[in-house]
Amino acid sequence: MMETPKMRKLALVVAVAAVPSVASAKDGGFTVPAIVPSAQAAAPAPQPATPPANVLSPRAPTPAAPATPDPPATTLVVTAGGDGMTPLPNQSPPPLNLLSPNVPLTPRQAQAAAISRRWRDRPTSPGEGQAGAVVYTYGVSIPSVVCAPLYVCNISLQPGEVVNDIKAGDAVRWLITPSIIGAGPTAQTIISVKPTDAGLRTNLVVATTRRLYNIALVSSAYAHTDDIAFRYPEDAQAKWRQYRQIVQQRYTDTTLANGTNLAALDFGYRLSGDNPAWRPLRVYSDGIKTYIQFPRSMLSGDAPTLVSLAYDGGWFSAPTKQIVNYRVEGDVYVVDRVLARAALISGVGANQDKVEIIHQGRLK
Repeated sequence: MMETPKMRKLALVVAVAAVPSVASAKDGGFTVPAIVPSAQAAAPAPQPATPPANVLSPRAPTPAAPATPDPPATTLVVTAGGDGMTPLPNQSPPPLNLLSPNVPLTPRQAQAAAISRRWRDRPTSPGEGQAGAVVYTYGVSIPSVVCAPLYVCNISLQPGEVVNDIKAGDAVRWLITPSIIGAGPTAQTIISVKPTDAGLRTNLVVATTRRLYNIALVSSAYAHTDDIAFRYPEDAQAKWRQYRQIVQQRYTDTTLANGTNLAALDFGYRLSGDNPAWRPLRVYSDGIKTYIQFPRSMLSGDAPTLVSLAYDGGWFSAPTKQIVNYRVEGDVYVVDRVLARAALISGVGANQDKVEIIHQGRLK
């Protein structure tokens, strides 16, 4: 009997119905995307077994041969034409190398990398700050921020410090955003970091108006640090400088050039009379000597004469004048005794200028 195209088509339909697949007809042809394991395709159909006649006495069973492991199954794909099957591998393809091959380092480069590695691994423990903040001393080691998915961890910078730039080694899986607390020159910048997955490790570089931060970022499934803060060694140095400045200013305000403490001085003197350019700035006594300080401009002009005045005289007579021994030390007259009443006189006649110095306690 001669095979016709119609009979071949019918035979193909029957063969497709015998396998677990889906057949679809389009434009008079068939597409069979069936996947049949090769072991099933090659195995013959099971036949019913006919028990042999038991004509002999029963005998001991023969030991079974050791089982041979089945070869790994190979997936077969029926081609579109239905004329064959193509095997597909069951193993996953090898992983792709996303990075370029590594290059060897020179001895100098290896030494530089070792120095950085020792710095990163420096065993410096952080301290505990306010509100449970983890405090690192800036410049001693590289601080670490441990954060977990679904948590936000904060990095607090120094008040008044402004961020100029931020660079993250993994800016895709780490979300980094800034915020500000307060206002004005004492405003504080807070950097919030949040990982999108656990088991991540990268670094964060923050450039500010005062310094450069290099921070290690690590994500953990369970552990995280809420707030990271810094202790700055220059803050302690600035406080010591401020302390020394305060002490020096206090010494300057309370001590004369000769080392005399102003607290031990008597400033109970009152000035009266004319107001020349050389009028004294202050008059004081240390209990042994009297000091009369003049403006610095007096050094380049005429200096007045100092005389001691007695507590005599009246409406029609002047008090008795007495020459006083004194010496000039810069802009100060130093009198070797305590004055109770004195006068500074410059010029004569109508052009005479006179400033009288009187102790308010009327020392005699």
